[in-house]
Amino acid sequence: MEVHAHSHSPRKKFTHYLWDFLMLFLAVFCGFLAENFREHKVEQIRAHEYAESMVLDLQNDTAAIHLEDKSAVLYNSLVDSLLIINKSKLEGRNASKFSFYSRFLYWTLPISWNRTTFEQIKNSGSLRYFKNNDLLKKLMKYEAKVNEILAESNAHGERGNLMLVRINSIIDPLFHQLASRYFLWSINTISNQTRDSIFSIPLASLENKRPEINEMLNMAVVQQRNLRYSNETRWRQAEELARELITDLKKEYHLE
Repeated sequence: MEVHAHSHSPRKKFTHYLWDFLMLFLAVFCGFLAENFREHKVEQIRAHEYAESMVLDLQNDTAAIHLEDKSAVLYNSLVDSLLIINKSKLEGRNASKFSFYSRFLYWTLPISWNRTTFEQIKNSGSLRYFKNNDLLKKLMKYEAKVNEILAESNAHGERGNLMLVRINSIIDPLFHQLASRYFLWSINTISNQTRDSIFSIPLASLENKRPEINEMLNMAVVQQRNLRYSNETRWRQAEELARELITDLKKEYHLE
């Protein structure tokens, strides 16, 4: 039997394997850098989009605060008027005037906050897109202030519902139906002729309902006090923060 010699390929040098390893490492590393760059670019684009949306939300918030300001001023003026009317006998025209104004005591227009963008950012874990820590802190501070105002707004609504029980025990149902055509924010737009016509509607004396009236007015004074405090502090603080955030977001993300 013949024995054939096996041919062997020449053995590769160590530098060849080292070079293969370096090429493989470089390819993986470049891929990592490319992916990291792509993700960073996507985050920048998303942060810019969120910033634009938040600026719009914050601008709407400031407009809503101003609307609530007007509502609060009307409400507080209404309470003052009722306290003055209450000093006289609640009969004839005074009974009609007192009943008409009482109808608006239980409710004020709440601030309609625009929280969609910020809630979306929080729930999706996208807060990491915002790299400016000072901006993030201010956003969280604004969120806390909005929650504080919402808590007081809910309390205001609960007190209003309690007051409604007293209002319903005071106002004549048919007169209440007539008064319900009007809203607090439009009360100053009622013409003098219409107002005079409403106040001329004959109603029974309210003198026998003094206990309910006093309880209702005391509740109204509490609402008035809290609205004044909110107007002077909470709403002003929220508006100031909103305006600062608008400026900061525009500067950080080069928005118009």
